[in-house]
Amino acid sequence: MGILDGFVGKVGTVVGSFWKGKKVIRAYNEFPKQSNTDLQELQRAKFGMLGEMGGALLGALQLGLKEYAAGQVSTEVGEFVKLNMENVSGSVHNLEVAYDKLILSKGNLTEVALGEANFATPLTVSVPIDDSYYDSRFNSEDDIVYLIVYSKTNGTAVMSDGSVKRSDEQVSVSVPGYWQGHYVEVFAFVKSATESDDPYNCSQTIYCGSGRIA
Repeated sequence: MGILDGFVGKVGTVVGSFWKGKKVIRAYNEFPKQSNTDLQELQRAKFGMLGEMGGALLGALQLGLKEYAAGQVSTEVGEFVKLNMENVSGSVHNLEVAYDKLILSKGNLTEVALGEANFATPLTVSVPIDDSYYDSRFNSEDDIVYLIVYSKTNGTAVMSDGSVKRSDEQVSVSVPGYWQGHYVEVFAFVKSATESDDPYNCSQTIYCGSGRIA
């Protein structure tokens, strides 16, 4: 007979019990791995956060870009979520988004230089266009610069009207009056002025910073 024969109870990580009338000895891990349920809850939380954010940002893109938006930038919430899952971290009840890595557009235009967002003018966000480089073979001074402002306070977004070109000094967008005091994140991308069948005929998302609406 073994020294644990007939043992019922717990000693260290060893547990003795009865199962279907038989004595059972088993060991357990005092520090179990994170359960699938915990991981699933975290994934659901990430999906939920990105889904709400995507609904606001992509709604602005669809409204502002109309026909161009379909297939050109990430206007489908599912695609937006898939592209940005790795940009959300933290726990179920404390998620953080890496806004400077958020992807709204995946383009093929070469690098576009914009400055930091400015909030000095009331209810307006402006970004200087510091872009002195464009080449008619690839990019044009007539390329359109789009500015997107996302309110973290109420989860809505607005976008510029597409009237600003790469050759202009700055791009600005007005926000609703009730946004005064809201904390926002600012993004931009550039749409090529040249008609093309290229589905990524725009720039990558350009992060322009964050701030509070004056």
